[in-house]
Amino acid sequence: MNNGRDYLAEQLQTIPAFRALLRGVEARMIAALDLPRPILDLGCGDGTFAQAAFTEPLDAGIDPSPVALAEAKQRGMHRDLRVGQGAELPFPDACFATVLSNSVLEHIPDIDSTLREAHRVLRPGGRFVFTTPSEHFAEYLFFADLFRRIGLKRLSKRYENYFNRISWHYRTDSAPVWSERLQRLGFAVCEWRSYFSRGASHAFDLLHYYSAPTLLYRKLFRRWVIAPWRANFVLIEPWLRRWYDEPPPREGAYLFFACERK
Repeated sequence: MNNGRDYLAEQLQTIPAFRALLRGVEARMIAALDLPRPILDLGCGDGTFAQAAFTEPLDAGIDPSPVALAEAKQRGMHRDLRVGQGAELPFPDACFATVLSNSVLEHIPDIDSTLREAHRVLRPGGRFVFTTPSEHFAEYLFFADLFRRIGLKRLSKRYENYFNRISWHYRTDSAPVWSERLQRLGFAVCEWRSYFSRGASHAFDLLHYYSAPTLLYRKLFRRWVIAPWRANFVLIEPWLRRWYDEPPPREGAYLFFACERK
């Protein structure tokens, strides 16, 4: 459960606003789950999401970036950190009760091999929980929507392609595509749902430009936010909160899946 935590406010104090909105929604969603341990964080990155969503360290994390893992080690939210690829997990068979992957699978070229590995390291009946962009991700962006509404369809498509490219997305698949893939590779889909509405995606897109100075802060100070006081977000936080508090949309820019290993 979330224990009354305000994930949006917490994230605004540590990461850029566009990411804070999305990760705040995801952290609240994942924190509400009762995930059996041991847990593998597949694509753990620098550990910011584990720190956001959990109060106790996860059992293991893996990521291809040694730089990101060095930061994750400092955060102390994983007991065991490994450099590696999802397609070759350095763990024995059936050693985890849960594999968690938050906004990672869209960045992996060989998705089938990674899913097979997740299946291998899970115990029978183990849980595979992940989030990923849906087929609506690029379509719902503010500028893609704007260009399309005023008849500039080619420019809209170019913006969609540009955003997927800079996001390093190899896929933004629909729920039926994911369901077929998961079932084919030995998972039973227990639940899936959409999150992050068109309006939230508009905010997400615009906030990329609002948050541009944080790139400089990161280079100079190794921090995304240099003045993490709540008062500094007094103007933007109420605007973001309407999207943070919104009910799940029927069709969203992101998908949540909860599966079991057959």
